[in-house]
Amino acid sequence: MNDTSIYEECSDIVDRVEGLKNRIARRKREKEKVNHLNAVLSSIRDVSRLIIKAKDPASLIGGICESLIEKRSFHNAWIVLIDQHQEITASAEAGLGDDFRKILENIQHGRMPRCCRTVLHQNRFLFTKNPPLKCTNCPVAYMYDGRGSISARLEHNGRIYGILTVSVPIAYSQDPEEHELLMDVADDIAYALHSIEVEKDRRQKEAELREARDKLELRVKERTRDLEILSSRLLNAQEAERKRIAGDLHDGIGQCLSAVKFMVETVIEQLTGKEALQEIKALDALVPLLQESSEEIRNIIMNLRPSILDDLGILATIGWFCRQFASVYSHIRLEQTIDIEEDEVPDALKTIIFRIIQEAMNNIAKYAEAEVVTLYLGKTGNALELRVQDDGCGFRGEQLMASGSPLQAFGLTGMKERVELSGGRFTILSSPGKGTRIEARWAFSCIRPF
Repeated sequence: MNDTSIYEECSDIVDRVEGLKNRIARRKREKEKVNHLNAVLSSIRDVSRLIIKAKDPASLIGGICESLIEKRSFHNAWIVLIDQHQEITASAEAGLGDDFRKILENIQHGRMPRCCRTVLHQNRFLFTKNPPLKCTNCPVAYMYDGRGSISARLEHNGRIYGILTVSVPIAYSQDPEEHELLMDVADDIAYALHSIEVEKDRRQKEAELREARDKLELRVKERTRDLEILSSRLLNAQEAERKRIAGDLHDGIGQCLSAVKFMVETVIEQLTGKEALQEIKALDALVPLLQESSEEIRNIIMNLRPSILDDLGILATIGWFCRQFASVYSHIRLEQTIDIEEDEVPDALKTIIFRIIQEAMNNIAKYAEAEVVTLYLGKTGNALELRVQDDGCGFRGEQLMASGSPLQAFGLTGMKERVELSGGRFTILSSPGKGTRIEARWAFSCIRPF
């Protein structure tokens, strides 16, 4: 083998060794890139989970920065969020330490780093192969020695939220695939910030609606209470006026009629046996009329405000009223049960109880066509209960609500109002052909002055 052959063979071996070294280096770079991309994808998965869970911008960007360097996909990462006036609203970093504060101070004083200025005002995306040479005024540029940086604007639907910057190996700083992955992360972050903002606005509006509703409910309660107080005053004024009119009738017309009747009877006695038979007959005819007028006045007085209620109490008044009812409506059998003592009935309820009984019994007499009426007043547990029930014709429940219904004139609304204003519960049960049952129930602990 001559020298030429040996030389050629050696050159061939050298070429093959060099080619093998290149292939090994290329495979190593490819493996490193695959490992790097896997780390980036793993970080992106962590970021996606954070985006789903995060409830506020600060915790979101803080978690994202930690996730981006945790898998060693990036050496450091930082995010700055700004408002429409380019004031910082939140910030986060991982891998920069205390030097990051210098970036924030520069932004606050209008000295934005090159990456921020470019991404916010010019290009949405910026990659820098050698930051220490390009970003001479950046307080953290020295930390990027031997690495590149990629910055992306956080923007959604035209709304700019801030900037994301990460450090990458110089070999990947210009890689389109790297750029595309980071832009996807930036878009996802911007969308998450938008969603948090929307959710915050929704919660704020819900809170405002709840506050408005609570205020409205409070006003309604206040108005309702005002109306209840006014209604109570009107009913009390009505009772006072009835009492006054009854007193006036008794002291005025009633006594006057009694005096006239007495005088006529006295004159008749004096004329008896004398020659005035014609005059005596005329006076005799006048006495029954005076008696009837006196009885009518007495009945009016008792209906307006029976003095027995003030003098003897509610139980005596109920007994008197039932006797009067039975004498007038003798075709109706009245069964009454009183299972309570006079001193056990609160004074605030005595007039109310009488008015309910009076109204209910008058309705029965006029409209119910009943044969039997039962009346109960007593204690049931810790409550006072009043029931008036008849076996009459009854009525349908919807008739109570019908506009212009004659049932509205029965005083049912007045009864219900009196009971509820005094802290009780009022119930009407009725159906055609099955009679009517009126119930009023007051828990002793809930009775209100009327």
